[in-house]
Amino acid sequence: MNLFEKAAILLKRYLSMLGNYVLYVMVIIVVIFLYNLVIDPVLGWGQFGKGKNIPIQVFMVLAATIALSGIVYAIKYRLLKQTPVSFWLLSNFSPIRLSFAVHLITIGLAFTLLNAASMKLLLYYNLPTFNDFTEDYFSSVPFVYIILSSVFTTALELILFIGIMFNEARKHVPVFWPILVIALIIAALQPGGVAMQLLGVALGFIYGSIYVRLSSMWSILLVGIVFNISLFGMKRIGWLDAMENMSSFTLILLSVVAGLYLIVSALWYWRKPKVAV
Repeated sequence: MNLFEKAAILLKRYLSMLGNYVLYVMVIIVVIFLYNLVIDPVLGWGQFGKGKNIPIQVFMVLAATIALSGIVYAIKYRLLKQTPVSFWLLSNFSPIRLSFAVHLITIGLAFTLLNAASMKLLLYYNLPTFNDFTEDYFSSVPFVYIILSSVFTTALELILFIGIMFNEARKHVPVFWPILVIALIIAALQPGGVAMQLLGVALGFIYGSIYVRLSSMWSILLVGIVFNISLFGMKRIGWLDAMENMSSFTLILLSVVAGLYLIVSALWYWRKPKVAV
């Protein structure tokens, strides 16, 4: 095989990766379009991501996207004349060790601290977009819905982005590139401004690094659910609002400490050999 043939094979693999991502992003866009066109006029909640009942909006869109993705998945492999893994087995819900679970909980809490400190630091410098979105999201439904959303919506989100999109795109290419692209996709779909999108990139890399090594959806579900419940729990009991009284130095220090812990943890999973869980 000459150099040109090798380059052609590599190009085909990377185009396949990007094609898979584009396919499922289009599914998300179609579902959001249908929500705005059909569901919003009936329920009157406002366009997707705005107005009333935002957590319920997100849950509905994610559930519909996963269902439609299952249909697209079946059609795709029928056209390719291939027999794939069952769509519902893509994510892999194998159990994880207790020692990993404890570490993953601390990662979720560290990301909560990073988000909270970053949010209030930006507010300190009169950049309220991130904080305003959190306030709107929190006040759009009763707190019990927030907790339910932190569990079920987070699960659907990770199943879609990592279990389906990432697993479909990662075949035959070095795993760094599919992680990079899914992190950028997660960031692009984040509301709340540039700061939240940058944190979305970080979260995408953390999810990808953990999932690649532990090969279980439970691992990243634990991180995501702990992150969401603890963040909105802090808001509920007043800790998040109390952070507005902290100095900029304290907020920067908290952000740096939490960020370093997350970087070290992500690198540890990235460098760790794939293990049986």
